[in-house]
Amino acid sequence: MPLGLSAQSIFAVLGPLFLLAGAWRCLAARSLAPQGRTWLIVGAIFSAVALYLWWSQPTAG
Repeated sequence: MPLGLSAQSIFAVLGPLFLLAGAWRCLAARSLAPQGRTWLIVGAIFSAVALYLWWSQPTAG
């Protein structure tokens, strides 16, 4: 991949980014808006996939 980006890194960056976007949207709406809830769900899924990818790698040594 260009710039040495792996799927692990992409999910690890985008997961928290989506969580922040969802929190920002919900705070701006002052309620659990459907758009904010969707961003939170996507962020949680991306973060879970990132954790799985990081933990499923075999350890060196």
